[in-house]
Amino acid sequence: MANEHAAALKAMDLCRTLSGAELDAIAAIVQARDVAAGKDLFREGDAGDGLFLVISGEISVTKRAPGGEHLLAQLGPGGVLGEMSLVTADARSATGRALADTRVLHLPAAGFRALLAADSVAAHKVVTAIAELLARRLAAMNDVVLELSAKAGISATDVPALGQTQKMIALHRKMQIWSF
Repeated sequence: MANEHAAALKAMDLCRTLSGAELDAIAAIVQARDVAAGKDLFREGDAGDGLFLVISGEISVTKRAPGGEHLLAQLGPGGVLGEMSLVTADARSATGRALADTRVLHLPAAGFRALLAADSVAAHKVVTAIAELLARRLAAMNDVVLELSAKAGISATDVPALGQTQKMIALHRKMQIWSF
């Protein structure tokens, strides 16, 4: 089982810098999960218990908002979700739902934190990869905010103005790139 997990991890961008031994260290703590089409992998508000790597299938990520659920992302093989739960102890900020029969690897937060406490090089490399992922998502989010602000006629000097709050809320709802 661990060999199968190591092979799947090796194909993940998140694990691209890990050596064979480091892959084995992460593979020893991941757990495979199968999620049937239409079923939730996790729900917004659930305790964040670890990161998920999509091996096969597809996961939609949605967030509750006025007017119903809003699609934030669709992730296929190689997709990473739930990364925030390895960094914080916050509740899930969105819902992950299988669009097709999906297989994921779950990297549990408790096991990962134990590797970090043991000063595992593998864990440190994964943290670095998560930081890169979050930085890319934040940069993309910044671009979207600027684009939508320009479309709404909001300049940088307008943002602090209380009269712009509703416009910013509307822009926030339109954004499609999130960390979850």
